[in-house]
Amino acid sequence: MSVIQAQPLPSRTSTSNAPTPSASKTPLSPLAKIEKQYRTFLAKRYISFAWRSGVWISVVLSSSIVLYTGSFSKIPFAILLSLPAFVSLAILLRIRKSYITQPPKHLPRPTLLGSFISSIWNERSITLLFSYAVFSLTISNVWCILVGSDDLALFSPTTRHKLALNERRIVLCSSNLVLFLVLGLKDILGGRLKAAWPLRKVPFAKAVQNSILDALTFDTSNSLSISLVWSILVPFAYRIVLRGYVWKWVNWRIWALFLRPFIGSFARPSTRAPSAWTLAPQLLALDLVALLILQLPVKAMMPYLTQPLHFDAFYKKSPLTPERYLITALKSQDPYYLQFTLMELLRISHIPSHRKVFFSDISKSPNLTTELWQELLLQLGSINSKLSSSPSTPTAASSAPPKPSAPDPRAIPIKQGDIFRPIAKKQSTYGLKEILDGPIRSAPPAPEPVVKVGNLAIAQVEKVQSQVVHRIEATPIGTTALGEVRSYRQGAYDWMGREWAGRNLGLSAGEWILAQRIIEIMTTLAIASIEEDTYGYVQQVLPASLEAIIRVRASIMSLEARLVGQAGVLGQGRDGAVGEIGRELGAAKGACENSIRRIGEKFGPSLGALRFPPSIAQSLGEICKS
Repeated sequence: MSVIQAQPLPSRTSTSNAPTPSASKTPLSPLAKIEKQYRTFLAKRYISFAWRSGVWISVVLSSSIVLYTGSFSKIPFAILLSLPAFVSLAILLRIRKSYITQPPKHLPRPTLLGSFISSIWNERSITLLFSYAVFSLTISNVWCILVGSDDLALFSPTTRHKLALNERRIVLCSSNLVLFLVLGLKDILGGRLKAAWPLRKVPFAKAVQNSILDALTFDTSNSLSISLVWSILVPFAYRIVLRGYVWKWVNWRIWALFLRPFIGSFARPSTRAPSAWTLAPQLLALDLVALLILQLPVKAMMPYLTQPLHFDAFYKKSPLTPERYLITALKSQDPYYLQFTLMELLRISHIPSHRKVFFSDISKSPNLTTELWQELLLQLGSINSKLSSSPSTPTAASSAPPKPSAPDPRAIPIKQGDIFRPIAKKQSTYGLKEILDGPIRSAPPAPEPVVKVGNLAIAQVEKVQSQVVHRIEATPIGTTALGEVRSYRQGAYDWMGREWAGRNLGLSAGEWILAQRIIEIMTTLAIASIEEDTYGYVQQVLPASLEAIIRVRASIMSLEARLVGQAGVLGQGRDGAVGEIGRELGAAKGACENSIRRIGEKFGPSLGALRFPPSIAQSLGEICKS
């Protein structure tokens, strides 16, 4: 009998480098699975939009080259060259998409120059302008290759060198590049990159069609008029300015350093230089083709990013019930995904057969209605905290270190239910001695004679300026010119005011559309509960709902008063800022008041049985009586 016995193999310890399959894959939470479903569905929808854009590029290039040259043999070549044009357009659309999924938030600037520079000189704007430049250069060179004539070739051989650059092609590509950079600046400065969320449900194909038709009425006609004027002005500017000054500087400062001077010697008088009349039709054709390729995908992209999702397919693949699925999805911290959840909840709240599940739940605690209201109030409380808190400046955020020793006054347990409690103000320690003595001055006051001399100098300058203006206004041409200058100047200040107000609202009230949908959902369910809520679940949470809406309204009013007060630093741009603030926050305040009136009309005198804090009760009474 052998004394050697088989021994079991030692088990692998946790120190081994190869991870086990169970340890390498951590299970996703229900919320993460729901967001993954959202992300997958939106990616498939965007891919369908991308291949439609590729087909559109091929159709435009093929048809335009046939109309321009009259040759059908170039259609396969046009389809092949549509691939680089599609890649450049996809880059541009991808960057525009990021403005919708992750809107940028810039700090407000109180000056015209500061607002203009900060709008352009930031990472997002520079990347967008770069994508416009890439698209313009790509489509310009693709068009010149498709035309295939000697006038638009890249090189135009001369007796001195075989690789002399073609001046006509350089002018066409450069002018088209400047045109698209101008269009990109208009999109950035005009606020045309914001998301347009739907207010009512329509079929998806109808939404895309409406988006295209609404944009064609103004934006496309405006772009076509700009391209027409541009194709007329550029050739004459080329003959007068470029060949006289710019090409000379390029010839001696750039070409002479990197290339042989006669390769791009555009400053020399030559018969090969294009004339203004021959450049105009070629530039117009190039601009129209590029605009046709760009405009339709840009206008049609919005519905692919903002239209409601197909939740029926999500419900079938999820182990959760549809109601539990939506309650779980409400916990998302991504505003972009939260929009789709609220749109679905808003749709369900208007359908009696779908909202019946929330009212007929007989589970003891917590029931579906209580869980739904809790998530809605938590999201509304998060938005209210942003409305009531003032945005921090970059200097204060960078210089002030964190102080963990002081407790957070907003860290209130959820069990208390008062998630809208304002910050407790500290008692003022301003003493009577400081009032009598006045503030301590860091520097002595300026001598009175110096102040008088400065005031006299300012008055003299203003007097001379007024005399010059009166002399200019004495002539009809001067009056017209000054009127145009003043209108453009006031328009610039109005834009600065709107930009300042928009940035402040983006920092504090950028997620107001979410609050509006939450209030609409609570109002619709509260009104429906009068006849459909058998167990009175909604009536238990109705006081908290009304108090939450009143506190959101108060935060909106305080934000409006604070921003209107701060708008005084804008000078001539104050009117534009006040108008923008009143328009945006006035609509938000009106939405809160309308929801309270709707609830008050349905519940009537029964609201008197509810108990509210004195300030809340007073606001409710004023709104219901108005």
